Amino acid sequence: MIFDDSLRKFLTEKLGFFRENPDRLIISVEKGSIKWSGHNLNHVQQYQLLVEVDEWPERLDANSLIVPILDWYQQYQNPLPPGATSPVTFETYVLSNYTTTVVFAIKVEEVVRVSKDDNGNYVFMPDPQCTHINDLLKPYE
Repeated sequence: MIFDDSLRKFLTEKLGFFRENPDRLIISVEKGSIKWSGHNLNHVQQYQLLVEVDEWPERLDANSLIVPILDWYQQYQNPLPPGATSPVTFETYVLSNYTTTVVFAIKVEEVVRVSKDDNGNYVFMPDPQCTHINDLLKPYE
């Protein structure tokens, strides 16, 4: 799974708060499943990224956190069809008059291409921007 590290890097580059407080950004993976045809080893990992932001200062606008998440999603996931349910949800927990914990749940799909090298070892090639998931899962021709 590559998206947890990708999102951490992206948010750290975009938000000074995380550069100064890297321990306040906790990203984990949950609720995973695999879409696989059985015709080859290529597959799609579907999972939810849980992004916890601890002690987010109330003085910072929530949009300064939401917009980079949407920007990252737009770069690494297929566009949503019209009327689709948002793949990003969030909850907040007030810690004090000055800080809040924000937890985002982000549903993602990660395409993984698999081949074998000359020695029969598996070679994994994550493809974060593959838009042809159905082609990926077809039998070899």
